[in-house]
Amino acid sequence: MLITNNSGRTGILLLLVLWCSGCGGGLDEDLPETVAVNGVVTYQGKPVPDASIMFYPLQGRKPATGRTDPQGKFTLRTFEKADGAIPGAHQVTVNAYESTPEGVSMKSAIPIKYSSPTTTPLKITVSESNPEIKLELTD
Repeated sequence: MLITNNSGRTGILLLLVLWCSGCGGGLDEDLPETVAVNGVVTYQGKPVPDASIMFYPLQGRKPATGRTDPQGKFTLRTFEKADGAIPGAHQVTVNAYESTPEGVSMKSAIPIKYSSPTTTPLKITVSESNPEIKLELTD
């Protein structure tokens, strides 16, 4: 009887997993449109590698994120890989930390003002006509 009981539980669990795997269908249709966005981040004229970029829409929707490569280049994503950002005005933050022989330190490699949506001077309008963004950071 114990074997039958476990088999029944396993069967119910399997049915629940299969049923839930179909849950949430049609969500892609409810997502707002995005615009492909690529760019480069420089500080004092030099590329900023391994920086975290966030575009916060002023309309309060989901932010877009990206990470720079060794040349400071990035591609944004909001809902899926490389889909870009929601069109409109954004506050932009950049976070980058100094590398040391021991690894990454907690010391910012760029001015700290760029790390928060409330202090960043970076404001970008995302649109089809502005897919290439240059973020030139200064002191």
